Amino acid sequence: MSANSSSESTSVKTRRAGKQNIVRGILRGLMEGSWKGNDRITEVSAVESFGVSRTPVREALLELQGLGLIELRRNCGAVVLPFGTRELGEIYAVRSLLETEATRLAAKAFAADVIGYLIEQFHEIQSTGGIDPDWELDRDLHSRIADCCGNRRLTAEIERYGELIQTIREIVGEQTKGIHLTSAEEHLAILEGLRKQNPEMAAAAMRNHLSHASESAISAMEAMRG
Repeated sequence: MSANSSSESTSVKTRRAGKQNIVRGILRGLMEGSWKGNDRITEVSAVESFGVSRTPVREALLELQGLGLIELRRNCGAVVLPFGTRELGEIYAVRSLLETEATRLAAKAFAADVIGYLIEQFHEIQSTGGIDPDWELDRDLHSRIADCCGNRRLTAEIERYGELIQTIREIVGEQTKGIHLTSAEEHLAILEGLRKQNPEMAAAAMRNHLSHASESAISAMEAMRG
C-alpha cells in the first residue's frame, strides 16, 4: 500500500470515528433530555462541542435525520424532533419487527459452530454473574442474525439503527443493575431456537427479548430525566 493510500485510509477512519462520536453524543443528549423538540443544533456548535471538522458533523446530522431524530431545514440547521418515551418505544417496535423477521429467516442458516460458541459465552456470563463488556456478545449475536437472514435490504435496515441501538444499550447498562444476566438468559433462548432450527421458536424468543429491552430502555430514560 502506498503512503498516500495509507494516509487516505487513516483519514477515512478518523472521519468515521468522529461521525460516530457525534451521533452517540447527540443520541445520549436526546435520551437525557439535554435537547428538546424544536431545539437547534448548528454545524458550528457541533464542531465546537465535539472538536471535529464540519464533514463528520454533516455526515452525523444526515444519519440522525435518516433515523427520524432531527430535521435538516434550509437556513436553520438541524432541528431536534420530539424524543420521549413514546418515540423510544416506537423505535423498539420497529426494531422488533425487523429483527424478529430476520431471526425467523436466519433460523435454518445459522452456523452450528457459531451457535455453540455463543451459547458457551452466554453461559459463562450466567455462571460467573459477569457482564458483557461493551455489549460485545449482544452485538455479535444480533449482527450475525442480520447477516444470515438472506435479505440484503432487511440486513441494511437493521444495520442503519446500529449506532442508535448501541448508544441505548450503553445507557441502559449504566442505569439497570443485573441487565447483563437477564440479557444472557434471553439470548440463550434465542440461540436454543436457532440450534433447533425452529424459526417460530427463535423468532418468539427474539420478540420477547426486544420487548424487555424496550421496557428497560424506557425505564432508563425516565431515570435519567428524573
